[in-house]
Amino acid sequence: MENMPIDNVEWIDVDLLKSNDYNPNKVLNKEMQLIAYSILKNGWIQPILITHDYVIIDGFHRATIGRTNQKVRELTNGKVPCVKLKMTTPERKLLTIRINRAKGTHTAFKMSEIVHELVNKYHIPPEVVAKEIGATSREIELLLRDNVFDEYNINEETLYNQAWVPKKK
Repeated sequence: MENMPIDNVEWIDVDLLKSNDYNPNKVLNKEMQLIAYSILKNGWIQPILITHDYVIIDGFHRATIGRTNQKVRELTNGKVPCVKLKMTTPERKLLTIRINRAKGTHTAFKMSEIVHELVNKYHIPPEVVAKEIGATSREIELLLRDNVFDEYNINEETLYNQAWVPKKK
C-alpha cells in the first residue's frame, strides 16, 4: 500500500500552497462557511492534493479556509494535510476536473428522504439539521413538507439546489 498517495499525508504550512490557474470549480460564500464549520467540527478529514512545487491540484477551497479562517488556522498551527502527487500538467488538469465532477449533485427526493429520517427517526431538531448541512430553515421546511414535490412538479431527477425553491403563490 505504500504506492497509495493517501499513505503519504504531510502537514504543510498553508502559506506555501499556490493556486492553480485552471480550476473550474467555484464555491459560494455560504458553502465556504460550511467548509470551515465542517473542519472546526470534525477536523481535517481530507488532504489537499498538491504538486511537489506546492501547486494545488484539489482542495483549493479547503486551503483558502485554512489560510483565511483564523479558528481553522489555529486548529493546526497554520498547517494543512497535503499529499504530493507527481503529475504532468495535463494529468493534473484532468484529475482536478474528474474530482470536481465526481462529487456529484444531490437530488431533491434523496435530500428530503435524509432530512425526514434525521428529524423523525433520529429526533434531530430541524434547526440543527439546517445548521449541520448548511441549509436555510426554509429549505428544511420544504424538504419536510408532504407532497411538496407533487405540488411543484419536482421529479426524482430534479437536482437539489436553491433554484428549485418555489416562489410563494
